[in-house]
Amino acid sequence: MSGTRDLNRGLERDGARVRNLVLAGVGGHGVLALSRVIAEGALAAGFDVRKSEIHGMSQRGGSVLSEVRYGSSVNSPLIPDGAADLLISLELLEALRHLHRLKTDGILLVNEQRITPAPAGSGPVLYPEDVLDRILDPFPEARILPAHDMATELGESRAANMVMLGAFAACTEDIPIHGWEEVIESAFRSDLVPVNLAAFRAGLSLASAW
Repeated sequence: MSGTRDLNRGLERDGARVRNLVLAGVGGHGVLALSRVIAEGALAAGFDVRKSEIHGMSQRGGSVLSEVRYGSSVNSPLIPDGAADLLISLELLEALRHLHRLKTDGILLVNEQRITPAPAGSGPVLYPEDVLDRILDPFPEARILPAHDMATELGESRAANMVMLGAFAACTEDIPIHGWEEVIESAFRSDLVPVNLAAFRAGLSLASAW
């Protein structure tokens, strides 16, 4: 990406009326919470919103996928392959798994964390050593963020999803920053609000410098 507002420029260029977001990760790492916050933020900003979720083996660390669509009018929650404006992945291998969902000129935001998939049968599951190369080959402008490390430094590793939300917020002006912060304040228990707000602002600051 050449700047922090590429998603807005893309909408202006192709006249799109609906924003298509695919969110991927593994169970227990905040994909569904991130999906909920984005949907609530878009709804609070006055957009029509549709959301779908695929939990898979979410309780065992398996793949979790959510699709969020918002705009002036949205008829379906489902996004065709190759039609996502943006893919946010909370894990490297899950980003690779879902690259086919993204437009050729779409935006890719990835948490650099590596989590070995839960075994589907007997024997260990091998993690591809070249996963990052296989992501960057078709999407050389993908943004790989140390979201897990940033959240851990703030005292709550589970807030990596809010770091990723901050990076997304820097890519679009659809929803004002104060709108995101208000949603975060209402989405989490009062004792978890400060760290999640800090994580969001850390991701926003990092992405705004791109």
